[in-house]
Amino acid sequence: MIDAPRPVGARRRPRRSARWLAALCVGAILTASCAGPEPEPSPTTSAPSPAELAKTPSKLFGSPPDNPFLTDVSHAPVHGNSTDMMRDLLGQIAASNGSVALNTGHYNSTLWVADADTRPVRIAFDNCQKKPDVPDGLYDGPKYFVDVPMPDAAAPAKGTDGALTVWSPDADRLWEFWVAKEDAAGTWSACWGGRIDGLAQSHGAFPNPFGASASGLATVGSMISVEEARRGRIDHAINIGLRTVGSPSRVYYPANRSDGKGDSPASIPMGARLRLDPSIDVNALDLTPLGKAVARAAQTYGFLVTETSGTVGLGAESGQAERQRTGTDPWKAILGDVPDYAQLDDFPWDRLQVLEAGYGAPEDVPSPSTSG
Repeated sequence: MIDAPRPVGARRRPRRSARWLAALCVGAILTASCAGPEPEPSPTTSAPSPAELAKTPSKLFGSPPDNPFLTDVSHAPVHGNSTDMMRDLLGQIAASNGSVALNTGHYNSTLWVADADTRPVRIAFDNCQKKPDVPDGLYDGPKYFVDVPMPDAAAPAKGTDGALTVWSPDADRLWEFWVAKEDAAGTWSACWGGRIDGLAQSHGAFPNPFGASASGLATVGSMISVEEARRGRIDHAINIGLRTVGSPSRVYYPANRSDGKGDSPASIPMGARLRLDPSIDVNALDLTPLGKAVARAAQTYGFLVTETSGTVGLGAESGQAERQRTGTDPWKAILGDVPDYAQLDDFPWDRLQVLEAGYGAPEDVPSPSTSG
């Protein structure tokens, strides 16, 4: 993930300006008539539909401890080297124009839902990394690039990453691709990608070394979805990309790999969880409504390091899928008069804490290297 920095010369968001007049739409309250006898309670609760689950894709991966995106870290122990790691992070933020990007328009992903009638396609291997051969597993064995149910409306996210995610509820499978493209003839290609089978039992990660993220984790599991941003509530860990991440010798669960080059003990490892100090009163912070939703999520679920990035940034869902359906970019109404690069201005980054290595890992999951 390569995040777009704040435009040169761009002004910081106005403090207590008209943005306080823009309220997030959080839904409608439905009322029912009291006439007639009260209906019998339903004996079972119906499962969420695929359309509902797509609004909160972190729930695709089951419940904790199997689902690392829903792990409550509000009482997790702090890493012994948290102070030095946070000093490193604050230096990275200073090098990113003093701000943390919220990627709503570029360098993010969109979850496309395939139904039973979606046509399967073969993804051509675009060897943009100059690998010596076509890697095993793409067209043999698990065949990750074969019979992908690609919706007709699907499109990769904007930016050089070209990320694209497809979920098939019928097959209980999720594909993610990196540098995905569709040419004029309708042929799809990707530089890399992978597939997760049996989502609720997967721990949210692709088989190493497949998938689209540098950590091996499913991107959509920790992105801020459009619906979550709209309602002002995020009930899962949020992915964060750092300029410098610890080397592959230091990887924390739930990540299963790293492309980082940081060799200092202060370099934050891939998969590390960063929590906002739970003692902070979020309501007292001078943040946008979305910024406060991020802060509350960071206190309960934390940020999850999933990428090495050009600048420090958080991942949000692209508005492409909703724009395809409605003709309107949903982020314009959600962000109001505060651009995405300024949504997190005044966030208390200096009050983050790096948590103990591998916190929340199930006992049956082999732990990556957690030294340091």
